[in-house]
Amino acid sequence: MRYKLVAVDMDGTLLNDDHKVSDKNREAINKFANQGVNFILASGRPYQSLYPYTKELEVYLPLVTSNGSIVKCPLTKNIYHNKQIPLELAEEILEYGYNNSYGMSLYFGDKVITNQKSIAEVHNDLEGITAIIEEKHQLREEPTKILFSGEPKKMLELFALLAERYEDKLYITQSDEEYVEVMNLEVSKGNALKYMMNRMNIEKEEVIAIGNNFNDVAMFEIAGLSIAMANSPEGVKEKADFVTKTNLEDGVAYALERFLAE
Repeated sequence: MRYKLVAVDMDGTLLNDDHKVSDKNREAINKFANQGVNFILASGRPYQSLYPYTKELEVYLPLVTSNGSIVKCPLTKNIYHNKQIPLELAEEILEYGYNNSYGMSLYFGDKVITNQKSIAEVHNDLEGITAIIEEKHQLREEPTKILFSGEPKKMLELFALLAERYEDKLYITQSDEEYVEVMNLEVSKGNALKYMMNRMNIEKEEVIAIGNNFNDVAMFEIAGLSIAMANSPEGVKEKADFVTKTNLEDGVAYALERFLAE
């Protein structure tokens, strides 16, 4: 079988713990791209944070950003898919977070507003974004995403609470054990990947999805072959067809060589 499209997550998957692409991973992507395989970068990061990797990897298909909330072309800057959280629900989530003293970040496309200086520093270090610090933000527009940050145990409890309360209203997921992410119900990396597959006329059996966390499982359900990183939580590994090496062991390159090499 010849795979035509690979959707790959970034943090904890393609990137090492220093948020860099290893030489082996870069070389593997370049090798198979030159053989005609298409690559889509799919991340919880906003477009501004994901865009620099397109130049480094020479991968220019539309980027799946903010967990699929926005699909945007790095060449034309055209936005093909754009979903926000309904204002009423966003206000409800925000009020709950403020009342319970959670660290939160609001995404409005590439603009980020957060309520804690320490979180702003993480946005700068991880995403290269200068977040605006507001102790209590008054919503005037629909946000792309609401991100909660905190201790893993507390975030797991919050995830369970929000997932139950907003099961049929919002998409709740985790990209890392320290984060809970809230988005429009129609949003997921899987939905964005499906959109791109339809646009490119590519079948399920021709697609590989590679990821390391629960927000990647939606892609696993769409792809013909799903690959989890060895550093993934057990619940993610169980959803995958294959488990590759860790993000510190060039796990993406290992998986590409195993399944794409002719």
